[in-house]
Amino acid sequence: MATRSFIGKLLLDGSVRGVYCHWDGYPDGVGKTLTEHYTDPNKVDALLALGDISSLAPEIGERHDFDRPTPGFTVAYHRDRGEPLEPNAVYSTVRGLLRYVTDDSGAEYAYIFEGGRWTTHKL
Repeated sequence: MATRSFIGKLLLDGSVRGVYCHWDGYPDGVGKTLTEHYTDPNKVDALLALGDISSLAPEIGERHDFDRPTPGFTVAYHRDRGEPLEPNAVYSTVRGLLRYVTDDSGAEYAYIFEGGRWTTHKL
């Protein structure tokens, strides 16, 4: 069974934009991958530009087969399965994001990149 999560970035105006991640949302899965491999704000932006993802890996990678992904590459619904690219979700505040994610998306964790580091929110 999937452990869903939300991966977002805090913007200068206090809003948060981000994407849904379907698999391995636990701190020792998605959380660990983010803290070890996504510390550069440009890489975080590139990750979010993929849109919603099925699974996070150390590298963003290139287009590959959704059903037979390249080891170490993130699997994205738009890039790798050809689904329409959904724009990043944008929430006016962290509190608003956490309320939405808790009530509507089924995510168990939210990870927010702010000030050069990741914060983890158990939902």
